[in-house]
Amino acid sequence: MKVSRLLIIIVISLSVFSCKTIKKSTCENAVPAQLVNLHGLDGCGWAIQLESGQKLEPLNLKEFDIEKKDNKKVWITYENAVGYASICMIGPMIKIKCLSDR
Repeated sequence: MKVSRLLIIIVISLSVFSCKTIKKSTCENAVPAQLVNLHGLDGCGWAIQLESGQKLEPLNLKEFDIEKKDNKKVWITYENAVGYASICMIGPMIKIKCLSDR
């Protein structure tokens, strides 16, 4: 009796604690990132930081209806922007293809 109760408790505990909520993005093939407020640096504004720590300078962030909040988790797909120069120079300049906080 005691063994079966203990076994039930262990199985239920493992089931509850091993479940992870996987957050899906509305952007297909998106990578997780976060918005970073760099307005304090000369020539900088909002940047996107990938999980690797690399910062990206978006050219078209204003095209997306998303609340801009420092360290906000987002999902992004993008392409490198060729032929652009930046005063901020914190990372590659990009054109965002899809941006979502869901």
